[in-house]
Amino acid sequence: MTTAQILYLIAFSVYLVFFILFARFFVWKAYSGRKYWNRKCVLRVEDLRETAERLGKSLPFISILVPARNESLVIENTINHLIKLNYPRDSFEVLIVTDEKEAMQAAKERALIARVSQDILCRTDFREAVPQEIEATVRAVVLSCLSDYALREYCSKGFQKTYSVGMPELSAIPAAERHRIVRDICIAILSAVGTPPKVRLQNIVRKTCPWLSKLDQERVYPACLAVAVPVLAVFAELYDGDSRRLLNRAIQHTVRANHELTQDIVLKMTDFIANRVSKAVRKGALSGELGDKVRFYVNDMCPTTQEVVERVRAERLASGESPTIKHVSVPPDFDGLIGGKRLGREVPSTKGRALNWGVSYLDKRTEVCGFYDAESRPDRDVLLYVGYRRLMDPVGCRVLQGPVFQVRNFYQMTPFCRIASLYQAVAHDWYLPWLFRTLPFVGGTNVFVERRLLLDVGGWDCTVLTEDLEFGARAYLLREAWPEYLPYASSEQTPATFPAFFRQRLRWGTGHLQVVEKVGRDETGDPSKRKRLRRNLIIKGQLEWIAYQLATFVPPTAMVLHYNNMLDPNAVPAAYQWMLQGFSLIYLTFTVYAFKRYSGFLDHTLRPESLTGRVAVYLGLLLLPLAAFVFPVPYTSALVLKTLGRAPTAWVKTPRTEEGRAAS
Repeated sequence: MTTAQILYLIAFSVYLVFFILFARFFVWKAYSGRKYWNRKCVLRVEDLRETAERLGKSLPFISILVPARNESLVIENTINHLIKLNYPRDSFEVLIVTDEKEAMQAAKERALIARVSQDILCRTDFREAVPQEIEATVRAVVLSCLSDYALREYCSKGFQKTYSVGMPELSAIPAAERHRIVRDICIAILSAVGTPPKVRLQNIVRKTCPWLSKLDQERVYPACLAVAVPVLAVFAELYDGDSRRLLNRAIQHTVRANHELTQDIVLKMTDFIANRVSKAVRKGALSGELGDKVRFYVNDMCPTTQEVVERVRAERLASGESPTIKHVSVPPDFDGLIGGKRLGREVPSTKGRALNWGVSYLDKRTEVCGFYDAESRPDRDVLLYVGYRRLMDPVGCRVLQGPVFQVRNFYQMTPFCRIASLYQAVAHDWYLPWLFRTLPFVGGTNVFVERRLLLDVGGWDCTVLTEDLEFGARAYLLREAWPEYLPYASSEQTPATFPAFFRQRLRWGTGHLQVVEKVGRDETGDPSKRKRLRRNLIIKGQLEWIAYQLATFVPPTAMVLHYNNMLDPNAVPAAYQWMLQGFSLIYLTFTVYAFKRYSGFLDHTLRPESLTGRVAVYLGLLLLPLAAFVFPVPYTSALVLKTLGRAPTAWVKTPRTEEGRAAS
């Protein structure tokens, strides 16, 4: 056997081992299905009440805690979802834990945004560069004020008399939504590279006013676009002269959308409204009205999480149909311990610190604490199952950990993150039950913990980057509490870009290493348990990370050898060679299967409208070979940085992507 044949045989063997490892997915699927998913029963509130009465117990009171700092984009939808979970309204509560530091920082940023925006609108010899972090908000505030004045002039008798362009199309829309559509169309035009596509701008109307029929949306769109064009004209004059290049395209687009208007009429309309808007802005600056408008729009577009939570609480309290919604805010100087104190100096914010603060505000009746992230969407029946398990086996279900499918913002992710989110969903769906055979894994969201256990072990460790995994290890070592799989999924988000994805996984990897060290240093409890737990943590952590990372180098190495004629396929029969080629097709087919399997957890309102966009989604899944190479990189990076003494130490919040307001 030649050297080339030996090398090919080695490569073939490695690929075969890879496929066998991949085939474990189906073993895990059979195990999780047989033990959990296929044994789920249909639960109803009435059945739960009957069970509690038969056992001589009351329904378990459940408190759901949600830490939320800088989560104004998603927290409203989350609260609206949580309060509709299927469980008696008087037997659970939702407790939102915010951070006072957010409100303090927001006050400073709002003042800066308001000052810069008003200077631009007043043309007060504005020369300073707008800081990049607030530039988008400043632009939106300026456009909001201009849209406000433009709509006023568009509705004026003088304009209607001169151009006979009526308002019936816009009259069906509330004033606030009408204003928002015009502003968002302006922003969409300014961000367009080419001619603003009609379908893109019409989607703004559709998402802003979903109650309108498609026909009404078609009628509203041209009128809103006619108002947006003069807003852009004034914006170009005041702030961004480069936007004039888009103005002509926008005018042409307006003509196409409003078939009864010629380009000459649109130009005259634009000049008419733009001049009136400029005068109105100057007048508003002298009277103080402009400053009031600027502050209003700054507050409206930059709400803090606290403001959103309080507004939702007030709305739900008025309706009288919701469970109790509590809102507490962590002081900046809280030390982070259960029952801790205020130190008089600022303490770094972490998720564990926020949760420990919230525990002090639980209802006295609380038996079980549920924990969710600020963008979580748990299964509607999850509390029924938790309550049922608590009634039937309170000792065995002290910790319930459910799967988290981080795919909801799938259409907002880059291709790599899409693939990563799908395979993580598969892992939580099928592999997590198998993992519980060796590790007391706690994921930090979609998890329910007995209140007494939480207090007995001292709550969450706010100094560790993965406070969830650390809690699972500590609860096992101190109180023999082992997590039970919760067969009710929660959908969440995955970071939309690779840098954000990398930072999140780097934190997870570093936190895992911290837990390994902490378990190794611990001198309490049974030494054999600690040793066994530490060994399993290393196997599922460092050893697997290194093995997977080394494995990713095999395909490119094989390609280089093949290119240099250093592989001889004759080492194996032709049928086996075809089988090897078929592995790649199986991997890609499985990826598409995963996409279809978790499609129900995706936010389809963000799905591409065009056929080209939808095809691009599937083409992005073909990047699986490249994505597979990058999957373990954050974890091996954590290992390298830890070895060099340069591992991250600060807890960094995962960024969210904006979601449309869900129906209440």
